[in-house]
Amino acid sequence: MGNPIEDAKGKAKEAAGALSDSESLKREGEAQQRKSDKQEDAARAESKAEGKRAEAAEAEADQRANQ
Repeated sequence: MGNPIEDAKGKAKEAAGALSDSESLKREGEAQQRKSDKQEDAARAESKAEGKRAEAAEAEADQRANQ
């Protein structure tokens, strides 16, 4: 889904392009939706990375406690 506002704008542009027979507007809308999806993918990856960093910090603390 991505950014809901960007996604909605992209869908609106795509629909307007289809209705007005404007291929460039339709492609612009499709591209805007892809951008929104990629931004969501990046946010998910960053969230997962933050979780892994927290796990690593906990493991390091355990290691130090057991030295």
